[in-house]
Amino acid sequence: MEIEIILEKDLNTDLGMRYLAERLFEKLDNNTPKVIIDFNGITFMSRSFAQEYVFQKDQLENVDFVEKNMDENVKKCLMLFMIL
Repeated sequence: MEIEIILEKDLNTDLGMRYLAERLFEKLDNNTPKVIIDFNGITFMSRSFAQEYVFQKDQLENVDFVEKNMDENVKKCLMLFMIL
């Protein structure tokens, strides 16, 4: 079973707070095989949100994440915290 999360609808268009990333991942665990995260409509992402997002995502090793409709500025912000 896959889960689709539309950030604009489920959180906000302004992802400025770390706790929003925590809330996003509260419902997910390693038993969820695939999660689609739709970034459409996201106008701002803070570095603290990006850092927590990457941290939380890395904790779910068995989950296949698909991120779509990601703006270039959001990609750049997330890349600051991704381990390559």
